[in-house]
Amino acid sequence: METPGMRNYSPLVPRRAGALGALLSLSCILSYAPSYLGGLPVLAQTTAPSGNPNDQLTQPSNPPQTAVPAGPQPSMPLQPSVPYKVEPQINGSGSAINPQNPASGNDGLPSGARVESELNYGQGTSEETVKQELNTSPLSPFFRKQETQIIEGQATDFRNKYLVGEAIELQLPKPDQMIPLGGRLPPIRLEASYTQPVGLKDVLQYAIGNNLDIRIQQEQVNTERWRLGAQMGRFLPDTIMDYQSQYIQGSQLLGGTIPIAFATPNVLTHAGFRYYGFRGGSVMFGTLAQLHNYKASKQQLKANVNDTLMEVARQYYNMIRNQALLQIQTRAVEVSKAQVLLNQQLQRAGTGTKFQVLQAETQLARDEQNLLTQQVELRRTAIRLAVSLNLNSSVNLLSLEPEVRKTRLFDPNLDINRIIALTILNRPELRQFEELRLAARRQVQVAAAPLYPRFSFFGTITGSGQTLSQKYSFVPGSFRDVPVTGTAPQGNVIDVTQGNGNNPNGNINSFVNPALNGTLTQAGEVFTPPSFVSRQIRPSYAIGWLLDWNYEGMGVPTAATVGAQKAQARQALLRSNQTLINVLQEVRDAYLTSQTAERQIEVATKGVLSSAEELRLARVRLANGVGTNIDVINAQRDFTQALVTKADAIVVFNIAQAQLLRNMGLISVDNLTSGRLVTQ
Repeated sequence: METPGMRNYSPLVPRRAGALGALLSLSCILSYAPSYLGGLPVLAQTTAPSGNPNDQLTQPSNPPQTAVPAGPQPSMPLQPSVPYKVEPQINGSGSAINPQNPASGNDGLPSGARVESELNYGQGTSEETVKQELNTSPLSPFFRKQETQIIEGQATDFRNKYLVGEAIELQLPKPDQMIPLGGRLPPIRLEASYTQPVGLKDVLQYAIGNNLDIRIQQEQVNTERWRLGAQMGRFLPDTIMDYQSQYIQGSQLLGGTIPIAFATPNVLTHAGFRYYGFRGGSVMFGTLAQLHNYKASKQQLKANVNDTLMEVARQYYNMIRNQALLQIQTRAVEVSKAQVLLNQQLQRAGTGTKFQVLQAETQLARDEQNLLTQQVELRRTAIRLAVSLNLNSSVNLLSLEPEVRKTRLFDPNLDINRIIALTILNRPELRQFEELRLAARRQVQVAAAPLYPRFSFFGTITGSGQTLSQKYSFVPGSFRDVPVTGTAPQGNVIDVTQGNGNNPNGNINSFVNPALNGTLTQAGEVFTPPSFVSRQIRPSYAIGWLLDWNYEGMGVPTAATVGAQKAQARQALLRSNQTLINVLQEVRDAYLTSQTAERQIEVATKGVLSSAEELRLARVRLANGVGTNIDVINAQRDFTQALVTKADAIVVFNIAQAQLLRNMGLISVDNLTSGRLVTQ
């Protein structure tokens, strides 16, 4: 019983035999049909009463055969099948549709063999059988030949671009081959302002002069240089200069007996030097420690330059890789479009199904998604490279390289022992930590300096007065009592204080002044004439030496500081040994990675060759009716992945070579771009 939703499939054509087998079986059956059907007409196609007509299996229509009476008939030799003709289809406008007009793509699979020899690969069929199978293809001979030429042309194009030795031709896709990311974002450039093609040497030289990590470390080197100059300046004598100005008012006893009064300004100043002949070695060993720190900063600058060159080279190679992958994805989209068109033509010719068309469209959608992702990834790689170069990220950087080529930087005869020896001689990190270890040892001696005595020379000039400038003050004349030498006069002192004017002698009494003890002293007065007196400071001089030997806290804090510095010195030694071990590990890892990557290029190249031939044969077989659509899809996936693997292998090898060069401490712009192999 058959329901309306059921589909009728003709029992004359078994689908598992393939389209070509179906046609051959149909031709054979139709040749003997008159003798068995007894005049019954043979229908060329069974029509399903319902369902989607695109999902039905169709068969080529044949003209009805002439009825033959039933009964035994004489045996007849097998006649060759009649060539299949595709009836033109009429569209809505009434014009004929030409399904045999595939758009020529730019992809395919390389193979030097002829199409006829590949159709029966491994079957050992004769040349007549091959021609018969070609003639029984659902496509007409003209368009079948045209389709084969397209496939072979794409195969040749792929062979030139992707299978030439250990390189892949690098060509930027055209804008019409790309998928717009947005209405305002042009292909490839996207949100960038403009595109700037660059080469490896250009970006490396620009990075050395503009990379921020390098410039920051350069300022650190300048800092250590100034610190070294400051430490060396401690060998010079100290200068002593001071100035004190004050106003003094009051009185004091001069010499403890003579009272003096004053109310005057006073200036006190000193100028001199002090030179330490010995300070426990703090100056000498401190200078040596700072010298090692300065050398360590210079080695760190070299290490930063090496790291920057390595990072820029890695990002540049990744940009080349993404350009190659973008080109590969573009070709994959073109192949998928051609495959969709071919399946549509086979469906119209009656040997394909809607399911095969949907499979091809699904593969096309997947390839278009990969193309969009790869387009954005290329732009992101350019942004990361611009950031490393300290360049405006609005510029879209693209590579000038014509191809993705394996770049060898080392002599292949250079063994691992020689590589390790070169690493120990040239790796800047090893020198850096060695200098830091020596600096830590010198700091131990600097910490012990306070335990030793100090000896110094000094000399000063002291000035004291009212002013620094040449100023004068007027001093009026004055009398000053002074004793007179000679014999003192004899007699009593007459006190006339009791007398009066009326009787000067009436009250005259002999009175001896108790203060003079009855004696007289000769005295006189000295007149000091008026004069101008200078108020400028008066100098005084001093010179000598000083020896002191002091212990703060009885030397306990200093001894503890010495112990701490010794521990830091041992720590610096262990860090230096650890750096050496890590460097040797990095060198060996990079060496093995380089050797493995080189071998992977050879393996990936073989994979590309086999997958390319696989895709070419799958497309040719499908076009000639002896293959399936799923074979083409799988072959296309294999080939795209093989191309990606080969591009990755080449880029990984180039990065591994540069990484080994960096791990040895020999990376430079010249070694990366000159093309000369590093031998020593």
